[in-house]
Amino acid sequence: MIIAVALFYKHRVKLKQRLEAEVEKSRNRQKLNDERLRFYTNITHELRTPLTLIMGPLEDMVSDPGLPSQYSYKLQMIRDSSNTLLNLINGILEFRKTETQNRHLTVKKGNLGNLLREIGIRYKELNRNPHVQFVLDIDLNAPDIYYDEEMLTIIVNNLLSNAVKYTPKGTISLSFHTVEENGVVYSEIKVSDTGYGIARNKLARIFDRYYQVKGEHQASGTGIGLALVKNLVDLHEAQISVDSTEGVGSTFTVRLVTDSLYPNALQAEPNDKGAADEPELTEHSQADAKVKVLVVEDNDDIREYIRQALVDEFTVLTACNGLEGLKVVQEENPDFVISDIMMPEMDGVSMCRSIKEDILTSHIPVILLTAKDSLRDKEEGYESGADSYLTKPFSAKLLLSRIHNILRLRRTIASQLMSRSGAVAPPEGTVTPPEDEVKEMKEAAKALNPLDRQFMDKINTIINDNLDREDLGVAFLAEQMCMSQSSLYRKLMAIVGVSANEYIRHIRLGKAEEMLREGLLNITEIAFRTGFGSHSSFGKAFKKEYGMAPSEYLKKI
Repeated sequence: MIIAVALFYKHRVKLKQRLEAEVEKSRNRQKLNDERLRFYTNITHELRTPLTLIMGPLEDMVSDPGLPSQYSYKLQMIRDSSNTLLNLINGILEFRKTETQNRHLTVKKGNLGNLLREIGIRYKELNRNPHVQFVLDIDLNAPDIYYDEEMLTIIVNNLLSNAVKYTPKGTISLSFHTVEENGVVYSEIKVSDTGYGIARNKLARIFDRYYQVKGEHQASGTGIGLALVKNLVDLHEAQISVDSTEGVGSTFTVRLVTDSLYPNALQAEPNDKGAADEPELTEHSQADAKVKVLVVEDNDDIREYIRQALVDEFTVLTACNGLEGLKVVQEENPDFVISDIMMPEMDGVSMCRSIKEDILTSHIPVILLTAKDSLRDKEEGYESGADSYLTKPFSAKLLLSRIHNILRLRRTIASQLMSRSGAVAPPEGTVTPPEDEVKEMKEAAKALNPLDRQFMDKINTIINDNLDREDLGVAFLAEQMCMSQSSLYRKLMAIVGVSANEYIRHIRLGKAEEMLREGLLNITEIAFRTGFGSHSSFGKAFKKEYGMAPSEYLKKI
């Protein structure tokens, strides 16, 4: 019995040790796989930097009307190849996100047919094979559904790319219809081709990662395309199936439940901050010409590319890392900062946070550039106070458009603040500002950085509390704000577009105009109450602001 117990115990110990060894082996295998994925992901992120230097200047050259026709085709071919490379890199990054559960579903309600039609038309126009015909059969009147636009774009792009790759002649079709099965209504996407097809015994494994069907028609690839499609379809709580016959063709079907509300998904707002990632190209004003822009980028070539793109319109300063960039911001006080995120010594997010948390620099708009385009990275950038976010690779045209749009928004905010800055809470019985003006003022205030909003509130309070003082000027205001006169000047110019003295005079005249409307005081009393000191100086300032003397204004109202 003792021998039997000992043997049983020994057997149990061996089993336990074997199990622990197997668990450790599995853990090490997973760890090694994660390290490989991380390594490849880091490489693909690095590839975006040289791609920026290829695709950015390339876009500028292709759109140049003076380009000789003999070079146009070759440059477009280079651009198409660069886009293919970018799509491959994006595919690897998307695959990494789904593998590490960092990919989240972000849905919004809309017409999926319009999105699919745009994708289909793009493939149809770019088709270079005269033996292949693209057919689009899309129901644009299908009901609106909730869907993740980015995710479905990746899915359909992968399926169409495979169809193009394995169809030397015949037809490729993209269809979208609403179907009903077992009482459930589905929005069904189908990608069909008349290509080489897939053998029946291989269909079960085509969605496995790194798996590629062996055969005479095998094309080059990574084996992650369909695995990524399957992962994204599962994330979207949808279904995917494939029907294929070797030598006849294949049909991939993706089905989404039409009435699904995705309660656990993130809900994308139509006008959220992410929507600013693709601004409209707008004409810029001459006011932008004197803007001082700081470019912070550790890559010499990209820094020089951005400098060359901006130097014709702006005064451009440069820095090679966040620490140096922050020093330039404090010394030069630029009007705009464009910064990479991944940099030595201090990254772009930390630099942006330091700029936005300093009262002397919080008004400076910041655009962050990065090779990382995940939702988490963008959230971190916007939380640091960044005004916009650009993903590499980007073109000079897009960067210029983003800068001009932000500057235009700042000027709009400044004019809105100035239009109501003279107004204080009116006494009982006076005319209140129109409701739409009050709403506009509130919207302008919301668009300001919280620190800038506090700054303007404090400035307005000091001016309104000391309105009757003749010595109320830039020196008095700077002393009350505990700032130098030059810092106060730059800050006010950046937020409201006028100097401190002009802003004080504007508020004084706004208050004087209110008093004239009340009709309780004569013009001389109002002049002294608002700190002008004399009837004549008040009359000149009022006429300059309102286009008529105070007495004429009284008659008009």
